[in-house]
Amino acid sequence: MRHIAIVLAAVACVVLATLLVIDVAVRVTLFGHLYADAASAPSAPVTIVLGAEVYADGRPSPALQSRLDVAIELLEHGKTNLLVMSGGNGMFEVDAMRAYLVAHDVPEEVVLPDPSGERTRASCEHARDTYRELPILIVSQGDHVARATYICRALGVHADGVAAPEFSGDRHFAYLIRERFALLLAFFESVVT
Repeated sequence: MRHIAIVLAAVACVVLATLLVIDVAVRVTLFGHLYADAASAPSAPVTIVLGAEVYADGRPSPALQSRLDVAIELLEHGKTNLLVMSGGNGMFEVDAMRAYLVAHDVPEEVVLPDPSGERTRASCEHARDTYRELPILIVSQGDHVARATYICRALGVHADGVAAPEFSGDRHFAYLIRERFALLLAFFESVVT
């Protein structure tokens, strides 16, 4: 029994060390491409807002609302001209994002849909295929925007990430764990492809 516990502890240490090394490698790769807020972000003609949960009544979750508010700030500061709403779940998520922006006085003509964003990688592939020659900004919470920016840059997109304020609540810890393993997957996907 003691032998099994030692082996499990060793495996856990290796997994945690691998996650830490990959996280540090990605952050070093992204040095100078991640921004804490809209005010410090560079300008880019296109901003992609990555989707998150939308409630059944069409309201964006606090995490998504935070991302949309950062997109509004980027537009108001003249840092971007076009907002691309990238989400999955058909058009439900994208439509909710658009409705929130329009309700906050963003002109409809500067808000474009990207309903292909079921995964972060799919959003980056769409950016590569549609905006390859343009610099873009990506908006999401800190860990997610780092992963998205890493994936986009690995695909050849000139992307910079802008962090939306973090959300709190019962799902925050699960989000942090999920992002660690999603970053691991993104790292290996970028190495393989």
